Amino acid sequence: MSDLQQEMEAFFAEYTKRWNKQEDFSTILEMWDPDDVPYYRAMERLGVFTTWEELKRYVDPGPKRKLIVALWYGFVNIRPKLVAPDVAVVFFDAEWDIKGMRGPAASGTDPGVAVLKRKADGWKMNTYVEACTHPATYKSVFADKEDKVRPAFRKLLADLEAKKAAAEQS
Repeated sequence: MSDLQQEMEAFFAEYTKRWNKQEDFSTILEMWDPDDVPYYRAMERLGVFTTWEELKRYVDPGPKRKLIVALWYGFVNIRPKLVAPDVAVVFFDAEWDIKGMRGPAASGTDPGVAVLKRKADGWKMNTYVEACTHPATYKSVFADKEDKVRPAFRKLLADLEAKKAAAEQS
């Protein structure tokens, strides 16, 4: 195992530990590069957090405690690539389990990518992107958005439905 692989696995093991504290998610911010603008794309949210204020609000335990009974995160299949002497791009799979105040618990594994910089005090994250592949997340993210598709897509759907109806009548 390469030194970079070991360093990234250690980084994500600590990141996992901090996410899984339950009572205080905010300690993960200590693993971010305070000298850089954060970029964080959560799978369940539209848009990207690009300010410290947005990121702090997202990881703040107060609002999450009102909606989430429990959240568990884990990172597997960690695949780092050094793209500059002190910059690594890391692909991974994020395993997660969540139980909200309502409904059943959900579980999934989604791919992600992060960018980390080597600093004097170790690796620090500056970019994190989750790529949603779980149907429950799609539903929560895209609920009530179906009517807002592009006109060309709406026409495509209508054409396909008409073609299917014509074929069924033949």
